[in-house]
Amino acid sequence: MTTRYALGRREGITDEIVAALPTYEAGPFSDREKAALRYADQMHDDHHKVDDARFADLRAHFTDDEILELSWAIGEFISLGKIIYVLGLPYGEGDAPAAGGPAGKDGPAS
Repeated sequence: MTTRYALGRREGITDEIVAALPTYEAGPFSDREKAALRYADQMHDDHHKVDDARFADLRAHFTDDEILELSWAIGEFISLGKIIYVLGLPYGEGDAPAAGGPAGKDGPAS
């Protein structure tokens, strides 16, 4: 498990749970967790398509305050992933640089 999951591991997230994420609908997740994962996927894939049906799904499991907090966390992690990629920052096992890498050999484009 890479350092991306270090906090989760301390909270009880196992390798098996991480491995189940790509097929979370069939995985060991609660309905609440699946609703959050569907929302995260949609926010990542095309946030313009988050609609009333998605919010109805969320409201079946979360309060409005929890939806706000979940939205904020999802947005932060999506942004962090983009920054790691664009800047080629090391992450994960062995601190390998991200696939993207900074523009130019001297660092990010200005």
